[in-house]
Amino acid sequence: MENTRKSNKQEAIPLILTVVLVIAALLVFFIGRSVPNLDLRISIFLFFLIDIGFLVALILGTKAKQFGIRVISVLSNGLFFIALSFLTFALALAYGLSGP
Repeated sequence: MENTRKSNKQEAIPLILTVVLVIAALLVFFIGRSVPNLDLRISIFLFFLIDIGFLVALILGTKAKQFGIRVISVLSNGLFFIALSFLTFALALAYGLSGP
């Protein structure tokens, strides 16, 4: 009984990590907009770290034994990874155009 509970917690880690990373990305986005003199490099770096977290969650999700968790984890983490990569690229492009 305790062994199955531990295995269920291990299976849910990629989904929990995805939710935490989405909340962190939203916090960085809204806090970055509300702080007036925040350097754009800080937001780019934080989004890059969150993007790496989505890759880690994607890899952990592919190792899950339950098929449903594997599919949901791969689809959601892949979608969030692509969206956040695009946002990070757009921020880096804006930083490059505006200059340091």
